[in-house]
Amino acid sequence: LPGVEWALAIDTNAAHLDPCLEAGARRLSVRFEDALADDIDVVDISTPNHLHADQAIAAINAGKHVIIQKPVSNTLACADRIVDSAERHPDRCAGVFMSSYNNPLVWEIKELIDSGKLGTIQSIHARDAHRGGLRAVPGAWRGDRTLTGGGSFIQLSIHAVNLFSFWLGDQPIDVRAVQQNTLSPNIGGDDATAAIVRYQSGTLGTFTSGYASDGMERWLYGTKGRLGLSHWDQRLYLNMDEPYEGQIIRYTTPGKCYNLEYRIPSYSDTTSPFNGQRRFIESVRGKSPLRFDVLTGRNDLAVIDAVHRSAEQDGSVVVVNHRTPRPKLEATVFARSSHLIQGEPVHADAIVAGK
Repeated sequence: LPGVEWALAIDTNAAHLDPCLEAGARRLSVRFEDALADDIDVVDISTPNHLHADQAIAAINAGKHVIIQKPVSNTLACADRIVDSAERHPDRCAGVFMSSYNNPLVWEIKELIDSGKLGTIQSIHARDAHRGGLRAVPGAWRGDRTLTGGGSFIQLSIHAVNLFSFWLGDQPIDVRAVQQNTLSPNIGGDDATAAIVRYQSGTLGTFTSGYASDGMERWLYGTKGRLGLSHWDQRLYLNMDEPYEGQIIRYTTPGKCYNLEYRIPSYSDTTSPFNGQRRFIESVRGKSPLRFDVLTGRNDLAVIDAVHRSAEQDGSVVVVNHRTPRPKLEATVFARSSHLIQGEPVHADAIVAGK
């Protein structure tokens, strides 16, 4: 990233750190505490879910900007602790990294939905699954439900939960779910989930996840058309009553099927304006709003929590426990890191262990 120096790479396994040094990390460590050093401005947390809260809170309290790999934490209570810490330090950026948004097509679909060309969205569907549960080995952290916070649904479907809230500009209000684990003995929590979700607007959704079968797709069904995204967000299907022309989508045959194969920019392409790390650094510098803050991550986790509770209660309808932002305290934003706004290097720490 331009203007960013990789000051420190941390992994509890020192053998994993050599490639980081070759890739440009200035120094290495096996201790998280070293991420709190004075010359670090940004901490990128990509550790196992149960470590997120303590690490994020320590970094925020030490005056760092923090970006956390999804999910924000393994429990809703821990997510609330992170949000509390972030709200006490409004001059720090505290965000969640969601890989879906590196894809320009995801943003153009948002524009298409907002244009009204699909009409009123009556229902949606999402599937997130791969066969990693069949290959899981005993003893890994994903084999302990208390460490992950669940199984396939928290690890995989959180992408779709977040994405549809963004696309629809809406939030789920209650869920009914069934979960099981019949094929993945080395995975903690579920290896298959089916959930029905109702949004504030009345839109109904179905979310399925799996660790013993493949498939990833998203569907929106509206009163004027339908849209599908599959093949890891690279294959678009569209059928609408009206034409639409965007930067990527050129739909000129109303009433007929339209298919598009799209190649997503590499996650390492820092020239892309959609690159998640680049956008976060721009937020740190005050050049763009924070894409997804930790409160967004917390509310995504509230949907996951409701699904788990519904399944534990034999599929009963469970209300989603959303949280609204607290009034912001008066603060001089980015006061500590004024040198960032002047264009000097950001000293970033990347924690690469465990994901």
